[in-house]
Amino acid sequence: MPGIRLGALYSPDSFVVNVGIKSGTNNFHGSAYAFGRDTALDARDFFNPAAQPKSPVGLEQFGATTGAPIIKDKLFFFTSYEGLRYNVGVIYNITTPVTCAGGSAGCGLTTNNPGRSLIDACNSVPSASRTALSLKIAGLNPDCSPSSNFPNLLPVNNGTLSATDPRSFVPGFTSTSGSDNGLAKIDYQISDHHSFNGMYFIGNGDGNWNDTASQVQPFWLSYIHARSQIGSGSWTWAPNSTWVNEVRGGYARYYQTFFSVDHNVNPTTYGINTGVTNPLYFGFPVVVLQGFSAQLGAGWPKVVGPDGVGQIVDHVSYLRGKHAFKFGGEAMLNRFNGTVTANAKGNIRFGPSGSGASANTTLQNYFRGIPNRAQILVGNAFRQLSNQGYAAFLQDDWRVTPKVIVNLGLRYELNTVFKEDNNLIGSFDPARGIVQVGQQISSPFRGDHNNFAPRLGIAWDVQGNGKTVVRAGASIMYEQLSYDVFIALGNLLGLRTVPTGASIYVGGVQQPSPGNIDLASFSFSGAALTSVGTAWQNNASSPLFSSATAKATCGDGVPVTGLSFTPSPCTTAGVSPNLRSPYVGSWTLDFQRALTNNISLEVGYVGNHGVKLVQYTDLNQPPMGSGWTAAAIATCLNPAALYKTCKPDAAAEQKARPYYSKWPYLNYIDVLTNLDSSSYNSLQTVLTARNYHGLSLTAGYTYAHAIDIASDNWSNGSGIPLDSTHPGLYRGSGVFDLRHNLTFSVTYNLPGKKSPGQMLEGWSVNSIAMLQGGKPWDARDTGNDFSGTAEIGNGSTQGERWDFFGNPKDFQTVHGLTATNGIPFFAGATNSACAAQAEALDGGAPTGLAQAALANAGCYALRGSILTPPPYGTYGTMGRNIFRDSGFRNWDFSVTKLWRFTERLNAQFRVEFFNILNHPDFANPGRGVPDADPSGAAFGCGCATPDQAGQNPVLGSGGPRATQLGLKLIF
Repeated sequence: MPGIRLGALYSPDSFVVNVGIKSGTNNFHGSAYAFGRDTALDARDFFNPAAQPKSPVGLEQFGATTGAPIIKDKLFFFTSYEGLRYNVGVIYNITTPVTCAGGSAGCGLTTNNPGRSLIDACNSVPSASRTALSLKIAGLNPDCSPSSNFPNLLPVNNGTLSATDPRSFVPGFTSTSGSDNGLAKIDYQISDHHSFNGMYFIGNGDGNWNDTASQVQPFWLSYIHARSQIGSGSWTWAPNSTWVNEVRGGYARYYQTFFSVDHNVNPTTYGINTGVTNPLYFGFPVVVLQGFSAQLGAGWPKVVGPDGVGQIVDHVSYLRGKHAFKFGGEAMLNRFNGTVTANAKGNIRFGPSGSGASANTTLQNYFRGIPNRAQILVGNAFRQLSNQGYAAFLQDDWRVTPKVIVNLGLRYELNTVFKEDNNLIGSFDPARGIVQVGQQISSPFRGDHNNFAPRLGIAWDVQGNGKTVVRAGASIMYEQLSYDVFIALGNLLGLRTVPTGASIYVGGVQQPSPGNIDLASFSFSGAALTSVGTAWQNNASSPLFSSATAKATCGDGVPVTGLSFTPSPCTTAGVSPNLRSPYVGSWTLDFQRALTNNISLEVGYVGNHGVKLVQYTDLNQPPMGSGWTAAAIATCLNPAALYKTCKPDAAAEQKARPYYSKWPYLNYIDVLTNLDSSSYNSLQTVLTARNYHGLSLTAGYTYAHAIDIASDNWSNGSGIPLDSTHPGLYRGSGVFDLRHNLTFSVTYNLPGKKSPGQMLEGWSVNSIAMLQGGKPWDARDTGNDFSGTAEIGNGSTQGERWDFFGNPKDFQTVHGLTATNGIPFFAGATNSACAAQAEALDGGAPTGLAQAALANAGCYALRGSILTPPPYGTYGTMGRNIFRDSGFRNWDFSVTKLWRFTERLNAQFRVEFFNILNHPDFANPGRGVPDADPSGAAFGCGCATPDQAGQNPVLGSGGPRATQLGLKLIF
């Protein structure tokens, strides 16, 4: 709500949620409830047409509470239990290879198509070039005929689901989970001056979850287990009417694991030798086919915890005259134990190459065993982190006059620099290279000791009768950075991956290792990528990642005598030694007017500005165009080659890195800094009517704009910027920017009339409607190295930007663009507007780097606007988050019936309709299904409902009409 004052006791967030737990009383009381949904009661998802079996829906939520006295007027208890059983089908419309030959009977492909058909691609590759591993994974014999297990690890897709795109496929998995949660609480009124309460909570849950839109087999779903426990107690002492002292203490413990269902299966069981021997990283590796949104394999494991947070707080309140003082402090201990990984099983990607008559499709390169990217994480990723936090505050609520109250406050916060029990964290020093805590440095960065946070709030009762109130407030609040900011960039990078303990080779000669961190992340390119392809082609005798079977190695790409592989450069991370705590300055101005005794209007302005926000940047980024050497350009523009040989020089990119001369065994050096900022401004209005002849309603409208450079540290498309030397170029609408938001809720208690069985009394209807404008989405190409910087290989890259010409509104995802499976794509120069634009960028010449990029990557065109790849050797010019989705529309409705059996026993029956009009909403392409990658499949398509795209069907918002029945007993 606008105008809320946040006192100095609150930190660190800019909003406050107060949760109250019931207590026992002198009377025995409680409740029991059950809510449920079922397949028969729900409508079909938009992407679950009648031709398919109806996706199952099974949701049961039930529980009970009870409270009673132990000692009358003194000691009371309260307990509660809640259970949840979830069994819900997942509807993703993804794209996979067609598994029938084009033109064969019953196949959705009418002609031979080696770009989409698995069998056509296999037949188009000479038999001598077909790799045994690719054939085995696809379930094909050496002559491309289907074997007994065809298509083996790929799903059967006859190409008949969609008339517009034969690649369309719905896996039809079911996510299952169950949780049980219990709470126990006691309240002890020791005397008139002393009281105590204690609480213990435990929650436990397990399930197999489809948490990504790319999975095609049930054994690659995620098995998730979580357990949470919280214990707390508080003592309140009120020696007199002037003083009150409250002491609270508690401890929270959390443990969660993420594994693929096949996490205990050695990859050799699938017939693939990855070289991974650590059982923690077992399971099928990730295999990506560009042009298809599906992937093979899964990327976990992730083990979080047991994490622990202990806290003790002491607050003292003192009343004196016109002042209400409050002061106190708190101390907190944070601890993390666990491992977070990505690519630990290996990640291999295949993509298209060349153009014209000499082009090779993704599937053809797959059967040839020629990847265009490979990544792996090797070593020990387990870490044990801890730090402490301290705070002190003082605030005064001062009634200056009967009409004016001023709140003044000051808070000081100190968060210590975190430590790792075994000093297995490091950083990067531009003078010394990779360094390790306990070796070259004592801590990853210096602490910030200047976090003073002032607060100011004013409330003015204009007329002194409470009908017109003006409020204003301003505050500074510091952010407490979580551990994952430092150690889990994209679940892959961070200070734990600084490879100080790796075997380091330069010029074929081993160098001293500066520490003992053996965890390293590799992105293979150049000769090293060729070696991965060779290993794929000869996988029976050669593991894909030879270095994965030994200690982590970093090298400059020069072969080493005695090693069976060529050491490739390592990726490392770091943090600015002067890192400061990010903070947000907030300000509000709010006007509230009581129009009648039942109706009020509130209008307010809310703004904030984020300062010193953290973001990773690559200190070792080569200049734009480094890979597009004169030789690479000449090869690309060779008329006889038809642009099929356009490829940047990976060796030139590596040599152009700023720190290559000092540390040629490093490629990406991603360092956490305070370079980012944000702003938010909004106009908020609320109209409230309370109990007007049984009618209560609230109508709220917000007009706002959120701007930032990156909306997260690494997720939501906010990874490493393509051009780390100019991060300000990425300033634009944040991914959370919501310009228009209208919400209307109403409750009406119907007039009752005495009747048999109380059937004409105790009825009420409730409704809430929400209308939202579109949220932004972005185009981020992670498959094409147009700029010649190799930044698309960085672990959490934002990707390459394209060039956009026209009106961004033309690319709005109206109706999700599901009829065309995304924004229409035009291969090569087949679109005249794209071809003309590329020729113009080349200065009117018949050939050039813009036309070469167009020939290889194609373009997108819709409603008079076009999106084209940038000329080779340049950055794309398109702004960040310039496109919008189609918005959100939803109307929920419920009917409630209350029976009063006795004065102390009531029953409430509820029928609740979510999205009662069954209006289809479509996911945002940038954070939905699939990702907004113009080098991928179904670019710009909102090919899922928002609840499915958020991996939370049924419980999330944006799904089809759902009906829930509920019964609650209150005694």
